[in-house]
Amino acid sequence: MNKAKPFFFRRASYFLITIVLSIIILQHGQFILGPLAFAMLFTIMIQPVCNLFERLVKKRIPAVLLALLSVLIVLGTIIMVFSIQFSNIIQDLPDITQKIANGIQRIIVWLRENIGLTESDIQQNIPKLVDNSMAYIQKGIMVSTTFLFNAFLTLLFTFFLLWYRNSIRNFLLIQASEKNRNNFKDILYQIKKTIQGYLYGLLIVMAILAVLNSVGLMIIGIDYAVFWGVLAALLAVIPYIGTTLGGTLPFIYAVATTDNWWQPLAVVGMYVVIQNLEGNIITPNIVGSSVAINPLVALMALIVGGFIWGIGGIILAIPVAAIVKVIFEHQNQYKPIALLMSNKVHKNENEFMDDFDNDRHRLKR
Repeated sequence: MNKAKPFFFRRASYFLITIVLSIIILQHGQFILGPLAFAMLFTIMIQPVCNLFERLVKKRIPAVLLALLSVLIVLGTIIMVFSIQFSNIIQDLPDITQKIANGIQRIIVWLRENIGLTESDIQQNIPKLVDNSMAYIQKGIMVSTTFLFNAFLTLLFTFFLLWYRNSIRNFLLIQASEKNRNNFKDILYQIKKTIQGYLYGLLIVMAILAVLNSVGLMIIGIDYAVFWGVLAALLAVIPYIGTTLGGTLPFIYAVATTDNWWQPLAVVGMYVVIQNLEGNIITPNIVGSSVAINPLVALMALIVGGFIWGIGGIILAIPVAAIVKVIFEHQNQYKPIALLMSNKVHKNENEFMDDFDNDRHRLKR
């Protein structure tokens, strides 16, 4: 027993050192590892399209180029439609900024009358809020250059990953011994199906949200309804907080550009209803079955992803957690951890005592 304790502490120390070094490498290597990670997801998503073109043209490189081109055409069409209204908003930005200032003043006046905020608080906070809003807009424009470079790098990585996908797959397979190779093939297949299910499901959810948001804002009478509706749908790629942020922006715009209170309140009510539909019905039925992780694991993954890579880490957090769960499910000693990550853990709580109460499934192993 005395020999076992030092051995356990050594292994725990090695584990913690590995975790710390991994976080440092991920943070400092984000400029190349981030685009590579997104490229891997896009490769898995586009692979069926690439396989289709490869059967038609019989050659790998033209098939890869056609697959990427088809995806870029779809994205380009969406961006073009999205940009038309965005350009109109940019042209009206000076007027909108003043309206936002007036809208914020109306909110703070209401808070003063109902909560007791003083006039000096209003005079001090309005300029700060407007200046901070404009600073965020300017910062977003500056960040766009970095985003474009990362998008180009991601596209380049995606091309090569699609081109060399069979070689990469075979390289990964030979890392496992022949007796474990079938299990490893199953792991790779399940990872591919999980990521494809998640990404395709996310696209469907975003399309549904774009339609619901845009139609709802049109009915309420908000200007640039398609822009705000599509923007909120795109922000849904950020789990849990994206839809809330997507509803906050049109609410502020409604306060700034309308002369009544019913339209801003209607915007809030509409997004509350849509968010509940998205969180309880749409996403669980379309995306939830593919990742199959519980909310606690998802929240922890989002926090860790955000700490390491910011917004990019938050977007990647859910699929990465799903991949880890798939790997653990195929390794006998890690199956209790996979069950703990599962969205059915509350239904199978007795399984820990029934199936995994033995030494090989304990963490110290």
